Amino acid sequence: MSATTVGYQIAQYFTVAAMAAVVFDYCLTLPQEVQLIWGKKWGIVRVMFTLTRYATLMGTAMTTYAAVTDRSKYTSCATFDNVSYGSHLISIIAAEGLLIFRTWAFWHQNKKTLVWLLVLAAFSILGAVGVTRVAGILHIAGPQTPPVDQTGCVFENGKGDAIQYGFLIIYELVLMILTIYKRFNFYKDARGRLATILYRDGMIYMTCIIMASFANILIALVAPGTYADILDAPQLVIHGMLASRILFNLRHENHRSDSAIINGIFPMVDMCCTPGGHSVAFV
Repeated sequence: MSATTVGYQIAQYFTVAAMAAVVFDYCLTLPQEVQLIWGKKWGIVRVMFTLTRYATLMGTAMTTYAAVTDRSKYTSCATFDNVSYGSHLISIIAAEGLLIFRTWAFWHQNKKTLVWLLVLAAFSILGAVGVTRVAGILHIAGPQTPPVDQTGCVFENGKGDAIQYGFLIIYELVLMILTIYKRFNFYKDARGRLATILYRDGMIYMTCIIMASFANILIALVAPGTYADILDAPQLVIHGMLASRILFNLRHENHRSDSAIINGIFPMVDMCCTPGGHSVAFV
């Protein structure tokens, strides 16, 4: 068995495993979605949650189809690949939108913080998509041996995909630094569960995304092209699953609307300034 065949098979196994994981997680958390999400008023958070949840399912399903199906008989798979890429992008953007919501809440709904977070997100998206596209067009992503498939029907990505994961790591690191700073600068003595959930779940999410992105960069730069899609679907699933579960945890803790959750964290606090910082008692 050639190294190329082995690479394709390993990528297929990881992709199918990711599909199984997201379906299992969906079945496992559907009762929570029905209880905590369905029937609630539509708002920006519910829209982002819905996009994250179902674009993840769609994107993973399409990637799995591309991985296990022989598409060599097709002359072009550009439309399918564009739709698949779009579903991946929508899912990740929506998941990161939920992360922005959590970070903004953790920073007391500060408008300047929200603006900077949105600017950072826009820069990261445009940089990740734009630079990767330009790199592909100019063929500067790496050596093209053997020649790159022009039909889009071969299950592999180019080395230029490392660029978009680099932007994602930078984005996650900035939000992680903001979260850690606020946690130890303001919430040092906080006893409220909502703030604890925001911090704990957010740190788990960002750590997992950074680790997965770093692994994808290593694979894209070091491994042969046939291995490039090993963590493509798994990273998408990580985004969708963790983002959904964080919202479930917040809703389960409070059983109220998103605005009420935030208002329950910040305005209803008894803050006592001490020489060493802030003492916060949530009521």
